[in-house]
Amino acid sequence: MRTLKHSGRFAAYCTILLLGIALSGCASIRAGSHYDESASFDHYKTFSWIADQPLITGNGAEPSISPLTQKKIVDAISGELARKGFTYTPTRDAADFVVSYSVGTRERIEATSYPVSYRGAWGWHLYGRYYYQTEVVHRTYTEGTLSVDVFDGKSKQPVWHGWASKSISTADRNNPAPSIAKAVSAIFEDFPPGSGSE
Repeated sequence: MRTLKHSGRFAAYCTILLLGIALSGCASIRAGSHYDESASFDHYKTFSWIADQPLITGNGAEPSISPLTQKKIVDAISGELARKGFTYTPTRDAADFVVSYSVGTRERIEATSYPVSYRGAWGWHLYGRYYYQTEVVHRTYTEGTLSVDVFDGKSKQPVWHGWASKSISTADRNNPAPSIAKAVSAIFEDFPPGSGSE
């Protein structure tokens, strides 16, 4: 009886421990957003990509992620915006807003890496390289950041910026799709602004 009682306590302890690990894993994505308070999002119905290649990199820099991962990010963003009721249009000039994305941790992106009509000193500070190593108490980990920018289709000005970051695990490297989907969902949680409280 004693052995069974201890076994039951041990099983309960393991269950609580595993639940804690699972919950901490779910909470490992950190996300946020900010926007231009003078912009109106009420008329936004359609979206498009800022360019045929919507991944924005530093001026002259090569993309730090594979074409397959880029496709997964594009598909996740398109799917999330569709889920929120926005309709994709391939005609950029007719879209209410256009979207670009970047990966990494950089202070800012050179304006020349954007399409001509969207260049200019807009002064938002973004994040830099996709992977960086951080050492804390002899523990090294890799963190990835995904940033998304929304530009008004008529004014060509930036109106919204969202980001999400997460420690990259072996499972993420082997199959990034689930983490990308969670990150994109977290990024757009409050897009358009105010919708996250619903």
